[in-house]
Amino acid sequence: MKISMRWATIIGSILLVWGANLIIIPSSYFNSQHILLRHSRDIMANISDLTMEQSYNHLYKARSAANLTKLLLSSRVVTHESAVGFGALEHYFFDQLATYPHLAGIYFGTPDGDFFYVNRDNSRIKNGFRTKIIKHGPKGRTCKLTWRDSNYKILARANDPSDTYDPRQRPWYRKAIRNNHIVWTDPYIFFTSQRPGITIAGPSYNAQGHLQGVVGVDIDIAELSTFIGKLRVGKSGEAFMLNRNGDVIAYHDIKRLIVHTGPSGATHLASVDELDNPVITKAFASVKWHYDKDGNMQLLKPLFTSFLCKGKRYTAMFTPFADKKLPWIIGVYIPDDDYLGEIKHSRKLNIIYTILLSGIASLLAMAFARAITRPVVALQEAARAIEKNDMAPTIMADSIFQEIQETADGFARMQKSIIDYRQELEEREKLHAAITSTANDAIILIDQDDNISYWNPAAEKIFGFSSKMVMGTNIFKTIMSPDDEAEERGASLRAHIQRLNDSGRAFEFMAVNAQGTKIPIEFSAAHLTIKGRQHEVVVIRDISERKRHEKVKKDLVNDLHDGIGGNLTNIKLLAEMNAARTTDEENRRVLENIAAVCQDSMLEIRNYMDILDDREINWPSWLADLRQYCFKTMEAHGIGFEMHHVLNPKACRPSSLLAMNMFKIIKEGLTNIIKHAQAEKVRLTIIIDGETLRLNLVDDGGADAGDIERNRHGRGILSMQARCRDLGGELSLKAENGLNIEIIIPLKAGSEHLVCRQEDV
Repeated sequence: MKISMRWATIIGSILLVWGANLIIIPSSYFNSQHILLRHSRDIMANISDLTMEQSYNHLYKARSAANLTKLLLSSRVVTHESAVGFGALEHYFFDQLATYPHLAGIYFGTPDGDFFYVNRDNSRIKNGFRTKIIKHGPKGRTCKLTWRDSNYKILARANDPSDTYDPRQRPWYRKAIRNNHIVWTDPYIFFTSQRPGITIAGPSYNAQGHLQGVVGVDIDIAELSTFIGKLRVGKSGEAFMLNRNGDVIAYHDIKRLIVHTGPSGATHLASVDELDNPVITKAFASVKWHYDKDGNMQLLKPLFTSFLCKGKRYTAMFTPFADKKLPWIIGVYIPDDDYLGEIKHSRKLNIIYTILLSGIASLLAMAFARAITRPVVALQEAARAIEKNDMAPTIMADSIFQEIQETADGFARMQKSIIDYRQELEEREKLHAAITSTANDAIILIDQDDNISYWNPAAEKIFGFSSKMVMGTNIFKTIMSPDDEAEERGASLRAHIQRLNDSGRAFEFMAVNAQGTKIPIEFSAAHLTIKGRQHEVVVIRDISERKRHEKVKKDLVNDLHDGIGGNLTNIKLLAEMNAARTTDEENRRVLENIAAVCQDSMLEIRNYMDILDDREINWPSWLADLRQYCFKTMEAHGIGFEMHHVLNPKACRPSSLLAMNMFKIIKEGLTNIIKHAQAEKVRLTIIIDGETLRLNLVDDGGADAGDIERNRHGRGILSMQARCRDLGGELSLKAENGLNIEIIIPLKAGSEHLVCRQEDV
């Protein structure tokens, strides 16, 4: 079913507006929601970390006071065993309370029941202190009370014979002895100040390891509620702290933390339900808490939860203290609307804007559709004429739209292009016919069944079959000997053709001409699709002459190796043997020089053999020969030599041209150093990375820039530069406390004559 372009434009415009908004608005909303919720969680995590750090700082001072007291008692800096010791201990406790305002009291209980206690007391004077000392002596038990002001001035003294307090029976004393380290009590309400606090206690031992007593410190933790109240959690969120038994130990309204029970005025810390905060109650209830055997909550890592309270969505986080000795949990909650309210409002506005834009888009689409359809109809008629191969009608389309006008102009240009293409195609057919008819190589076209569909004159000349004789015949049966293995060999060649299409290389095999004579040929093929059918363009070259030349080269290599090479080897061996036996020093030097000349001559012969036979050249053997030659040459003249090379294992092997010329360049460089440099040491560095060959020949002869400029036009340097240019490279001279000859030869694009193919390595 076809629809009108006008309605397609209108409906498409509306769908485009709505579709874009339906994709963009929800995606933007949910992405923003995800980012802001993650941001709110980061805020809650930061607040939890900040609260935890503040709590540790708050409690660390009490721990430090307890530890310091234990150390002072253990080292007998302060003591409880004499009147002087009493005074020092009391003064020390007083100083600790004066220094740390959040410490409510500090005390020391001994295994004998003695008790030394200094606490804050406002019964006699504001910001006052009270000392309580219980002693057991020969006259029995005594309990003395002393009141002081903030300047340590005594206000009053008293004895309390009715006091029955025994520190050894108190939970803090027993827990410290049982655990044998500093312990914390659960938070509770201090009787005197009616403020929340906890107690830290720890045992103290003397130098012999005997228990001296237990040090205790009462800590006021109301300051944590003040700190939490100052934290800003979103716009209306809050933070709080829980003990693992369910008590709330820090809240921005400290009055709600203290719950009075009964007519006696007893107090305790509020639980979550007693705090009278429905949001915290809902947050606490939304978590599936796990409890231990003592009824305490267990929380090993931070936990996030989401809940509804009075129709509003909240996100809350509960974080346990990292220190297992502090069984506290930090809670934080934030209303989701603090971050998502503006996004929801924006989404409603976007929907309204979408409806308005849809109406405007519909009106514009109707106007555009009318302006588009008229010239398009004209283009439609012209297209139908071109479809019928009628190029005569002129396309008449005038539109205000640039694209439609360009389309009309394109139709006109297409007409002209088709006419021009027909003429060009005829000319190309003539050109191709001339090329294939005059080519020296056989050019054959075969179909997917290997049957011949084109056979050029060169193929007639090479194989002796006319084009009429071979058209439609199988190519492999035509150019191969008619024996029992022809079909099998033809299948193998077909597989070879498939590989040729991937690699682009040619291969060689023996073919048979019309007279039955075997001829060596080089066979290459390229894939071609004609009217949906697979074809191959086969190019065959008669390589009989090349094979004869290769045989001559091979015979020459054998003659060089077995003839001249063998004679030089014999001369070298005879010279070395006679040099070893002779006692005449002059004769020995002559014989050694003869052996060295033979060695150099053998190396030159090997270079020429490499030129004639590329297959014997590779980088490792070339580097090894080069190292041997350079070392012996420099050693004979008393010059030290070292050689370093870096070889990429994937680098293509060198051609004989590159190997021979590089060897001669290095040989010429060493000769110049021996004659002119007066060097004591030579270093050769060669880097072959697959892209380039980089060579540095450096001596320590002390040449400067002036020496280099004077020798730049010497015969040796000019010869080296000429060889580098022939290889497409560059040679440069530098003065670095001697002469540095640097050579760079490219091994990639345009340098096929310098390296062999990777498959030949």
